[in-house]
Amino acid sequence: MSKARKTRGKRKSVSVAPTPFNGDHGTGTIAAMAGTVVEEITNEKGENPNHVARRLRVERIEDMARRGQISLRQYQAGKELRDAWCGVEKLSSGSELKERVQSSPKPDATIAVQTDAMSRYKHAMDAVPGDMRYVIEHVCFENLPLHMLPGISGMHSANLKVALDRVANKMRY
Repeated sequence: MSKARKTRGKRKSVSVAPTPFNGDHGTGTIAAMAGTVVEEITNEKGENPNHVARRLRVERIEDMARRGQISLRQYQAGKELRDAWCGVEKLSSGSELKERVQSSPKPDATIAVQTDAMSRYKHAMDAVPGDMRYVIEHVCFENLPLHMLPGISGMHSANLKVALDRVANKMRY
């Protein structure tokens, strides 16, 4: 009788800690995880039966739009600035664009692609005043949060909104 009581009295320990998500989330180093979030992958019903997630890089301009810190047209302007900047940056790298242009028999194709990228960037940046350019470069190009800029953060936020509004007006968003 005493054996039955002892086994009945023992309880199994159950962990209530959330289990980590399945899937490849990168190397796990501090540098690889900086500026990223792990996002749960759900199906069309909103369920995640396999408990799978993915690691995504945080785009500051998208994060600010999601939080309601900037409007939709400001987000579109910031995205255009970022895309134009990326178009200029990939000209000097070994991108697909460079390979495609080099395989062309006409050397004018290289100049045409470079001109298109630079004119898109110039068209977008023409609306940004010179004293507000640092905020655009910080948030849209370098993908850094506003609080990392030295000085008064309210002034940086206002400068960013004004610059993005001016770009949105020029782009007719």
